[in-house]
Amino acid sequence: MRTGTLTETYQPYPDPTPLIAPGWFDCFDATAIGTALERGEALAFLSQRDLHDGVDRVIAVFPDGRAFAWHQLNEKYQD
Repeated sequence: MRTGTLTETYQPYPDPTPLIAPGWFDCFDATAIGTALERGEALAFLSQRDLHDGVDRVIAVFPDGRAFAWHQLNEKYQD
């Protein structure tokens, strides 16, 4: 992964929190993605701000090129 290109092109997402997917959606492991983000093994970026009112689309990118997306409430709905 060329982190320089990613960080120069996309806005890092400050507090990424992958959502738990339904059990049948086994290609998305929110716990593993969250752990990788915490350890710095993946980077999170803003894909689209306010996709819907107060909801952002976030992308986590791994060094091997895999990327995972989810929707996350932004600061509008945070206490």
